[in-house]
Amino acid sequence: MFLPRLTQRIRQRREKRQKSNLLLVACLLAVLSLDDRKSLRGRYLGSKNIGRTRKQIDDLFQELGSHQRRAYRMSVDQFTDLHEKLLPNLMKEFPTTRKWGRAPNGDIHSKLRLSAALRYYAGGSPLDIMLTHGISKSSVYRSIWGTTDAINATPSLSFNQNNAEFPSHEEQAEIAEGFKLRSRAGFDKICLAVDGMLVWTVQPSAADCEELKVGERQFHCARKDKFGMNLMAGCDHMCRFRCADLRHPGLTSDYLAFATSDLGVQLEHDNNDIIKPGYTMVGDNTWVPRQWMATPIPGHCISGTDDAYNFYHSQVRITIERAFGIFVHRWGILRRPLSMSILKVPPLVMCLMKLHNFCIDSKSSSTPSTLRNDERCIRRIALSRGSTQATHNASAVQLDGRGIPTALIGGGHHYIDLPRNRRPLALNHQTSTPMEMMRNHVAINGLRRPTVNKYVGKRKRS
Repeated sequence: MFLPRLTQRIRQRREKRQKSNLLLVACLLAVLSLDDRKSLRGRYLGSKNIGRTRKQIDDLFQELGSHQRRAYRMSVDQFTDLHEKLLPNLMKEFPTTRKWGRAPNGDIHSKLRLSAALRYYAGGSPLDIMLTHGISKSSVYRSIWGTTDAINATPSLSFNQNNAEFPSHEEQAEIAEGFKLRSRAGFDKICLAVDGMLVWTVQPSAADCEELKVGERQFHCARKDKFGMNLMAGCDHMCRFRCADLRHPGLTSDYLAFATSDLGVQLEHDNNDIIKPGYTMVGDNTWVPRQWMATPIPGHCISGTDDAYNFYHSQVRITIERAFGIFVHRWGILRRPLSMSILKVPPLVMCLMKLHNFCIDSKSSSTPSTLRNDERCIRRIALSRGSTQATHNASAVQLDGRGIPTALIGGGHHYIDLPRNRRPLALNHQTSTPMEMMRNHVAINGLRRPTVNKYVGKRKRS
């Protein structure tokens, strides 16, 4: 009886001694962590970190040399100006204070984070960005999305004054004056040019579709055989975006996307306070003529005043097409499918559109002006094909002798998702609309579509 009791007491003392030793070790570690907290490197005790050397933004500019504008889509002065505008929101997104410890390789400067984001927007690879900037891959993505949120939260980078969703009446008057200077017909009541564009993305995940309550096939645009989202936007005479809506999948038609947007709903309910009286927007045949919308006159065999009106109308409406072209050409990330969650696409695209406006306002010429070259090419192709256009079946765009793209007239599936009688009918021609006033202006002034000079560009024979 005595031996088992003695063995039990020895075991209890041993366990008590082990507990006291563990408590002593814990106290020593706590005291050690308190004393060395200021010099501790790394977020966790014993964590392994890859040593990196942070790149200075001035060194990046110096190494890029004359290619700096092409890399960032803006000059050094414009980069500095943009950083000053974003600095308050960047400090909120990337606070420099930590609960304890320091960054293993030093804090990342806000300019370096902005540089990483702009390189990603311009089409750079995250792996190349982490090597050139001396930051980790996770820091690259944190910089991208933190900068995106900072840009969207900066009031000075909004589409319109006072962070409004649509230009005010004063701004519409300025835009109309700008369109008048660019219109050969002298149209002076145009406040915006509107159209839709497919933002190319990868196939959305099942989890995102479940959260949005939308099927995966709804994001597939059959006409372009791509997954994406339908971006509805309007621009001014300087190709600056003044309104945008990105909430519909790629299968949605342009008309339905606009009709269900906040702007479309207000206009369809005759909210005349949005657009200045007598002013109008211009769009393609996706829309129908309204007091606030001027469209081309449909038909294949129109001539005279209607044909001239369509020509001068398209001369103004093509501004939104040019804006989309500059937009995609400037930010190379849009030239390939966006490989990210579909929930992140709208804030990213809105951020890029605001940066697009900033570059135009700053007079950044990172994208070449190709309007004259395009017109010259169209005329040359039209002259070379002439009346033998029907034999060129392999061409993607068919042009007639005057340089008009005939194969695209009436093309596209703009109303495939609309039930019968869902699309409203055009207004009565007896109703006075800005569109009728524009057509009458063309008729009164005797304007006609310019003819192609077959001898332009040809060398004179000696």
